[in-house]
Amino acid sequence: MGMFIDLKALVVVFLLSIQTVVSDIDPPRTRLRSTAFGIPGQDAVYDYVVIGGGTAGISLAVRLAQNASSTVAIIEAGAFYEVDNGNYSVLPGLYAASPFYATTEDFPRQPLVDWSLVTTAQTGALNRKIHYAQGKTLSGSSALNAMAYHRGTAGSYAQWAKMVGDDSYSFPSLLPYFRKSCRFSPPDDAKRQTPNATVEFDPSAFDAAGGPLEVSYSNWVDPALTWFERALVAIGLPINAKGFNSGSLNGTSWIPSTINPSTGKRSSSKSSFLQQSIEVDNIFVYTQAQATKILFNSTTATGVDVSTRGVSYTVTARKEVILSAGVFHSPQLLMVSGIGPRSKLEEYSIPVLSDLPGVGQNLQDQPIFSLSQGINIPVQAKSLQAPEALDQFLRNASGPFSSLNGLIAFEKLPPRLRDNISHAALNALRRLPIDEPEVEYLASTTVAPDGSGIGLLSAALSAPLSRGSVTISSCDIAVPPVIDLGWYTDVAGADAQLAVAAFKRLREAMAAIPELTIGPELSPGPSVEDDGEILTYIRNTTIPLYHAGGTCAMGRRNDTRAVVNAQARVYGVENLRVVDMSAVPFVPSGHPQSTTYMLAEKIAENILRGSP
Repeated sequence: MGMFIDLKALVVVFLLSIQTVVSDIDPPRTRLRSTAFGIPGQDAVYDYVVIGGGTAGISLAVRLAQNASSTVAIIEAGAFYEVDNGNYSVLPGLYAASPFYATTEDFPRQPLVDWSLVTTAQTGALNRKIHYAQGKTLSGSSALNAMAYHRGTAGSYAQWAKMVGDDSYSFPSLLPYFRKSCRFSPPDDAKRQTPNATVEFDPSAFDAAGGPLEVSYSNWVDPALTWFERALVAIGLPINAKGFNSGSLNGTSWIPSTINPSTGKRSSSKSSFLQQSIEVDNIFVYTQAQATKILFNSTTATGVDVSTRGVSYTVTARKEVILSAGVFHSPQLLMVSGIGPRSKLEEYSIPVLSDLPGVGQNLQDQPIFSLSQGINIPVQAKSLQAPEALDQFLRNASGPFSSLNGLIAFEKLPPRLRDNISHAALNALRRLPIDEPEVEYLASTTVAPDGSGIGLLSAALSAPLSRGSVTISSCDIAVPPVIDLGWYTDVAGADAQLAVAAFKRLREAMAAIPELTIGPELSPGPSVEDDGEILTYIRNTTIPLYHAGGTCAMGRRNDTRAVVNAQARVYGVENLRVVDMSAVPFVPSGHPQSTTYMLAEKIAENILRGSP
């Protein structure tokens, strides 16, 4: 989901003053809104039951509801982020001010929108336990993420197609589904008012008609990011002339975000897909509804047990149950329902319906770490406190409240930085697709306690070789899943060695813009010099980029890691699919939001066509 910053108490004034701007004008109604919501405590029957009203769940449910003869229910454990998290979720510029994004074990809790998940002690991160924010709300993590929108490489999707034995997962075949979900808006240079932040993009990567999800370039640019663009270009990461939505990830680019350019607000699966379809009389939404167990008749999924504040009821599916509970909760719900590794299920006296050892395995997560440096120009966090910021947003949806970051870069590390990487690690890295980048660079800013600006350059491993896992410690869904992110634990040691080399690239980039910087490096500081010291710093400061996936991996039937087939059907049972980032066989490089929407579009079409 990206980096986070701390804003001071002054921001609260703006939070309170703009609460009134987050409500939407009601469209003309053809259905009473109240009839779009299921009633807790009452058993009900629908054609399709979608467990999880997140990024994939809502978009897939809405597409299924386009078949007017079918009814669709969405079962969501949370409620409305606009109410429960307010402007922290609605306004892009306040995203990073949300206190609960803290990754420490004692993070400030926000139980209305976050699952409050904490990992086990991470051996690759000096045994730190990590809070991993995950959306518990309509829209799921599309209500909490940093809104970055771009696609993976053509080579990564070709590898996906090869792994699952289905050419429809190649990039040319997937492009129509990427296009279908979103409505693209070119940059509004009059609002951006930053001529040295020129955007390059490929118009053919988007459909002129498009879908409900808004994809646009921010209506404001943090001035420091233009300097970081110069720095990245200076160290050999040129501007990508087509941007990052045409199947190539190399060089530097200003990327679009899921922001509505007309309102300056976040565009989520709820505010886009669900908002435009709530009047359709065959879609029904259950909020504050915790799915506790998938129900079966023999090995055929028939529905789900649900609990709302201690009241239990059953939602039955005539046709299919579709699990979209996310990378951590989808495997958990499968296991407590009898699908997963036999030994683990028997440990908790769970009857085994399908012995699938891959459930909860293959967890891939992109770790990110940063260096910080004092800079001599105003930064976004400071700009939010300026009197004109609120006026800009209210007047024409521009200014710092309407914007979040927007500059990233990708590369395979250059040869000169590979000299210190072991032969074993290099051999392991050669298994990546030739166009798959190894490292992503992100630029952002924050503000020091004294009000001065701080520049952050960050590096993330975009295709980590390490794998973690998700498992259970109880047959009760209310007991949180056991999460091991597995950072820096690959056998060849490639991830740790890449991280050290990438950190050196961060220092090269910061050194390329001496006109911007003030004083010595703030963190980790110039005293951290040799590879061992750098790696210790990385292990101690790595946080999630919130790009986990692969825990219910798609694959061929003879692959012991595989949980679902190419149509997302769960092996060993009938009428059950998994459609979210847990179903990907690996996480394509960069930010996975676009891939999540694409997968939902693809599987929804598969279902509507009645494909096997």
